[in-house]
Amino acid sequence: MTDVPATGLASYRHALSFPGTAAFSGAGALARLPQAMVGLGSVLLLTGLGRSYTLAGLLAGSVSLAQAVLSPQISRLIDRRGQRVVLAPQLAAHLISLGLLVIAAERHAPPWLLLATGVLVGVSLPQFGACARARWTALLAGDSYLAAGLSIESLIDEAVFIIGPVLVTTLATVVAPAAGLLTALGLALVGGWIFLAQSGTEPGPQRAAAGVRRARAIRHRGVLVIVGVFFAIGVLFGLVEVGIVALAREHARPGLAGTMLALWASGSLICGTAYGAVRWARPPARRFQIGATAMGVGCLLVALAASHSLLWATVALVVAGLANAPTLLTGNVLVPLVAPAHAVTEAYTWLGVIVFAGVAIGSPLGGALIDNAGAGTALWASVVAGAAAALTATVGQRALSAPVPEVAA
Repeated sequence: MTDVPATGLASYRHALSFPGTAAFSGAGALARLPQAMVGLGSVLLLTGLGRSYTLAGLLAGSVSLAQAVLSPQISRLIDRRGQRVVLAPQLAAHLISLGLLVIAAERHAPPWLLLATGVLVGVSLPQFGACARARWTALLAGDSYLAAGLSIESLIDEAVFIIGPVLVTTLATVVAPAAGLLTALGLALVGGWIFLAQSGTEPGPQRAAAGVRRARAIRHRGVLVIVGVFFAIGVLFGLVEVGIVALAREHARPGLAGTMLALWASGSLICGTAYGAVRWARPPARRFQIGATAMGVGCLLVALAASHSLLWATVALVVAGLANAPTLLTGNVLVPLVAPAHAVTEAYTWLGVIVFAGVAIGSPLGGALIDNAGAGTALWASVVAGAAAALTATVGQRALSAPVPEVAA
């Protein structure tokens, strides 16, 4: 335990001063860049080779859906067997399947083969973010700097999903359609190998306590509440993204959509950095509720501002984005408080993939609303998703504030 905890940005420096933390966190950042590149890279690859947007969208959806459905099961195995034992063959399978996807696309393979390969890519995509958080949790259990370590990982997620789409788009449109996915393959290889080489910080296999039955992370009420909130947030993200793209087109300024969404993400990253550096007196369960409510209010501001002008909508987006990272960060901080040690990696994985599942539902839902009634309807639907997130966090306060639940044998 640290006697005099550092505050501000010094808390980040102190967390990274623990032996091995900077190495595995940096390697994990590099290794998870492909997670922000594979879906969009698949779309750019197929459309760049003259295939339809419908097929490209189905391919990206197959990757995301397979990842969301099966990744938690693989992470449960990681909790039982250890990271290297599971991640090494999973990473190898991912590299092979990603290479096969590029080859199949280049040779204009039939849709069924492309979709089947996309499923393999999603299933084999390693969840390095969850594994990095599990290492922080094991190394700093009970230490006041665990929150700072988890904050670092959340900020890395924010940065990855700002850098990844820009990188893959540039490579696929300027160099070659396959360049984005091939670069993702190289990053996964290098980052994953370095991460797995950090054996000194790898937590051992996690066994349930004596007299306790090992249950899936999702069976614990606190984890279920966080997953519910994160799913609603994912739907919110999908609705806002397609809504802003449509709004910019309605104003005959389609090129501004990327800038507006980048400002939304940048506001989230900046506020998340400041938020993670503060030692909060208010308990995390309550902060989680406040953050989810703030996200809903932010969506309301965006929906109201969108009816006036793109400028006001952009300002509202920046304001709304301030709540994103703090809410997601607090959800991750809650994991070791509401999930038993033998299910931590699985719980972190659920939080990561459920957001993608929400986006996969929010985006097409927003598209359907836009086709029928315009961009504003998607943005107002995001208000409903934000309200659902806030309501779930409010109703689940007791489960989030209770001690770690154990299931009696």
